[in-house]
Amino acid sequence: MSRPLLPLKAGAIVFTMLWTAWMMWWSGSFSSAHVIILGLCGAAVGYLWYRAMRWQFERMGMLPQPENRSK
Repeated sequence: MSRPLLPLKAGAIVFTMLWTAWMMWWSGSFSSAHVIILGLCGAAVGYLWYRAMRWQFERMGMLPQPENRSK
């Protein structure tokens, strides 16, 4: 993993876990199908959150631009 993106990736994992746990608690149903569906949705939401925050941080100049990251 790239060092500048490590905190962002860790934040995305924490966000995914918290979002999934909140949705499970809010729905009140703990059937296996419901847990699997919310787990998949949580993974999608976490990935989208990561991509959106990475794009925003690159725009703000807080992360190196993609072409500079490989050097």
